[in-house]
Amino acid sequence: MAAWRKSAADALYLARLLAHDRPSAQFEGARPTLRRVWNLYRLKWEWYHLATELKSSPARLCIEASAACNLECPYCFTGAGERSRPPAMLSLELYRRLLAELGSRLWQIEFHNWGEPMLNKHLFTMVREATARGLSTAFCTNFSLPFDAAQAETLVTSGLKLLGVSIDGARQRTYEQYRIGGRLDTVLRNCRLVVEAKRRLGSPTPRMIWGYHVFGHNRSEVDEARTLATGLGMDFHASRGRVVGPDWDPDERWMPHDEIHPLSCFTLWHTAVVFGDGSVASCRGSFDRADDMAHLAADGHPGAASFAAAWNAERFRLARRFFSERTASAAEQEHVCFNCPYLLDWHDYCGHLEAGGTPTSWRPKYDSNQRFNYFWTRLRSRAISRAARTA
Repeated sequence: MAAWRKSAADALYLARLLAHDRPSAQFEGARPTLRRVWNLYRLKWEWYHLATELKSSPARLCIEASAACNLECPYCFTGAGERSRPPAMLSLELYRRLLAELGSRLWQIEFHNWGEPMLNKHLFTMVREATARGLSTAFCTNFSLPFDAAQAETLVTSGLKLLGVSIDGARQRTYEQYRIGGRLDTVLRNCRLVVEAKRRLGSPTPRMIWGYHVFGHNRSEVDEARTLATGLGMDFHASRGRVVGPDWDPDERWMPHDEIHPLSCFTLWHTAVVFGDGSVASCRGSFDRADDMAHLAADGHPGAASFAAAWNAERFRLARRFFSERTASAAEQEHVCFNCPYLLDWHDYCGHLEAGGTPTSWRPKYDSNQRFNYFWTRLRSRAISRAARTA
């Protein structure tokens, strides 16, 4: 690690990456304040120095408005029927506590993770209260549910900045292969309702993004979907669909893997992931409740009285420490972060530099699909172990 810290080439590489990290671009529609700017750069300083106990707060809150979903997407923990986490709805009481404690330093709130946020009847109230504090707000929906013109106006007037809609096909027979139980005509009609509400109200927000996960079965409809998105006035974003098990496109003939930067896990310093029941996870990928880092007191359940206490809980401090020193007791090696591909690649990168390599000559050992599979493999291995013990 000492060699890495002294590496001028690596420091220059890191500085070049951070130079592109502009708050106005990263947190669309957020209102900059001195407190937010100070906290953002404080957390970057603590991240760069691999601090384990933080004085900064996260810049982004990823909070699960609903852990339930109306569809059965096979490569989603919720859609696949994994039941290690209760299908809790985020309560207004817990949400307002978090907003009161963190709102002055946060830049953005995302209201989705592994569930369908629009199943929470308080969602637009939550968005409105975050907007009033000058925060960027975003959520992603499958939008295959009942929705009308009045709700569209409520959505627009809430101040939502980014509305992602997951639409993985241009025709029903293709779309429903992944969005099992979804209706493409319903989704497109709901998108039109929001577009029309924006026009009536003269609102530039929310910016609407058609999110298209590319798999082997739908790769031929990308251009057709892009044309539909343009006609609706939506941005179009195609990304590589991740699958459980072997990669559908190992040679990257159709879609490249996500670019992997040789940096320590920014999420552990930058983004808090909170589920509706008050559980605090290590990152967006972690689903199994047994891997939670901390718990907030919520809805009558015991836990930390403040988010600050949860953010510096023992499991969080340990996870951050793994990036500077990957040593652990047998019990600590069970921690979700200990064998995470992100951590393993980070230490491989540091070893690469110490051996005389350069930042640009390093290549990750794990691609984006392998990183995705880490959490599925961990969850299912644990389920098999539990079954064996009870057999």
